[in-house]
Amino acid sequence: MKRYTAIAVTMLAPLALTACMQGGKSTSDLNEEDFKNPTAGEVAEGVLEGTTMTFVSWGGQYQDGQVKAFSEPFSEISGAEMLSDGPTDQAKIKAQVDSGNITWDVVNASPTQNSANCGTLFEKLDLSMIDTSKIPEGAPKGECFLPSQVYVYGMFYNADKYGDEPPTGWKDFFDTKKFPGTRAVEGRPSATAGTFEAALLADGVEPEDLYPLDTDRSLKKWDTIKQDVKFWQTGAEQTQMAQAGEADMIFGWSGRIYEANQNGANFKPIWDQGFLASDSFSITKGSPNKLAAHAYINFALGAEQQTNMAELTSYSPVNVDAKPNFEGEAKEFDVSRPEVIDVTIPQNAEYWGQNQEELYATWGDWLNQ
Repeated sequence: MKRYTAIAVTMLAPLALTACMQGGKSTSDLNEEDFKNPTAGEVAEGVLEGTTMTFVSWGGQYQDGQVKAFSEPFSEISGAEMLSDGPTDQAKIKAQVDSGNITWDVVNASPTQNSANCGTLFEKLDLSMIDTSKIPEGAPKGECFLPSQVYVYGMFYNADKYGDEPPTGWKDFFDTKKFPGTRAVEGRPSATAGTFEAALLADGVEPEDLYPLDTDRSLKKWDTIKQDVKFWQTGAEQTQMAQAGEADMIFGWSGRIYEANQNGANFKPIWDQGFLASDSFSITKGSPNKLAAHAYINFALGAEQQTNMAELTSYSPVNVDAKPNFEGEAKEFDVSRPEVIDVTIPQNAEYWGQNQEELYATWGDWLNQ
C-alpha cells in the first residue's frame, strides 16, 4: 500500500512458505457447501484444519494490525495455519500466476490493480461465500475485490497558515491568489484515482459528469498551479511535508495526514468531494486455497474484526456495525462516519482499471514536461 511503509513481514523464508503451501489441504479437499451463505465475521470451528494459506499486505505496523485482527483469530477458530508475506507486488503476483506456482492467497491490494487485472491476476469473487451486507454504502468494491478499510484521498490544509478563513474545496486548492502557498501533489506516474477528477471539479465539472475523464481539460487546470506544486512520491513523504511545513495544502491520504498531526502538524481535512478510497481484499488467480480465501475475507469483514483492525491501525473500518474506540483527532479522521461518506465521491476503480495505462502515461507525461 502506497501509504504504509513497504517492509515485508515474512514469517518464513520463501522456500519454507512454498513448501508449506504445497503441503496443505487444498480447495479440492473441502466441501463448498460448508462455506455458502455465511455471516460476516464467522467461520466454522475447525473447518480448515490441515490448510496452510498466506495473507499478503503492505508490511509494517499496518500489516501487524491486520494479522492480529484477522489472521490470528481466523487461524484459532478455523484451524488454518496462517502465514504472512509482503509487501504486495503486482509483478510477483504475475510471476506466480504465469508459472502456476501460487504461494499468495488473500492479497491486500488496491482496487485499481484489481480492476485492471480482474480475471487474469485476481479471481472473481463468489459473493455467495462472503457476507457483504455490512459494507458501508459507497465503499469501493468490484468483481474481483472488496474493501479492507477505507480512507479519503483528498485535500488537507495547514490550519496555522489559513486561520479563520480557510479553504473549503477544490476551487480554493487551485486559487493561489486567495490562498497563497505550496501545494503537495502526487509525483508518481501511477496516479491515484481522483487526481484528474480534482482538477475537473475545481474547473466546474459536476461529479455526475466526470466520466469519461477529460484529461486535457484537467491538465490545463493543473498547469495553472504547477509552479506552486511540490511533488510527493510516497505516503511517508506526505507525512514529512506536513510535519516539516514544506506544504500548506496537501492532496493526499487521510491516514498519512493523521500521522503527521500526531507528530505536531496541524492540518485539517476538507471531506466535501474528497475521494472515498480503500485498500482491498482479493484472491490470487489460481489460488489452491480459493474456498479458504473466501472464508478469510468473510471473517475479516466482521464487526469485531474491523473494530480491532481500526483500533490497531487508526484506519477506518468497513463494517457499519464496527464501533472503534476512537478519541479526539482519531475520531475526526474516521472516514467511515456517515457525515464523511455522505459528502465524498467514491473512487471509480473500474474506470481507472480499464484505462490505467493511458491515464498513467498521460499523468507521467505532464509530470515530465
